[in-house]
Amino acid sequence: MPSPAVPAGPGIGVAYSRTTPGLISRHPGLLDYVEVPFELLRHDPTVAKALGGTPTVLHCASLSLAGSVPPTAAVMSSIEEWVGETRTPWVGEHLSFITAERAHTDFSADVYAPGEPWNIGYTVSPPMNLETVESVVRSLERAASRFSVPLIIENPPVYFSMPGSTMSQVEFISEVAARSQVGLLLDLAHFCITSRTVGYDPLAELARFPLDRVVEVHISGFSEEAGGWWDNHASRAPDVELELLAMVVERSPVRAVTLEYNWSSRFPVGALLEEIARTRDVIDACRRK
Repeated sequence: MPSPAVPAGPGIGVAYSRTTPGLISRHPGLLDYVEVPFELLRHDPTVAKALGGTPTVLHCASLSLAGSVPPTAAVMSSIEEWVGETRTPWVGEHLSFITAERAHTDFSADVYAPGEPWNIGYTVSPPMNLETVESVVRSLERAASRFSVPLIIENPPVYFSMPGSTMSQVEFISEVAARSQVGLLLDLAHFCITSRTVGYDPLAELARFPLDRVVEVHISGFSEEAGGWWDNHASRAPDVELELLAMVVERSPVRAVTLEYNWSSRFPVGALLEEIARTRDVIDACRRK
């Protein structure tokens, strides 16, 4: 069974990919933990055994916290089981809507999971307003009551101006944090994508973020395509993300920094090792101050 001993902070880990077990065996002690999607474990429970004794952090994209359709009882029970199996210190989830009422879909919608809501296939930023804040807080209370570990929420990328929004993303997340005890998972690639979509300075905007609630940080690459900036988990993080990371480490109680290079089987292991070293250098420099 994996150890729950994620360092007091900040430890460095990676998002699980098929190269992760080999990385662990070839470089013992390199990683402080591995972040694993609940959905992967539900589909293939053998993944947990492949990590040996490496601590596990559970990530999730099934709660649809900002949506109107709660997860099914079966999904909630399965997440609870994996919380116990992995001994994760927290559950990370997206501040997004992911599922929709099947009754509102076209009759041709694929019934890939009978009895479950329709999954739109991606974590989508909700309208950012007080009504959504209140709905999210209710969802957080409902979900948190089922888990024996804290639930932390991740900022989604904003790819377009969402109709119905009356707040910036930082204002929206700050209001959710003010009305709940939830911790935050700050995805720096998502933060940079949002800054480019909306048009603000990410370093100045991060100073307004509720950094005192940040528990975990995600780092990954993003790319420009068709006039927009897109999350890809397959290219190296730009230097600005490391500048943002330094600010987070200096000002927040962050416990974990996760490198998310898990969407491309061709991402070189050598490049991943360099990214881990680059991240560790930033953390070490902050600790020396």
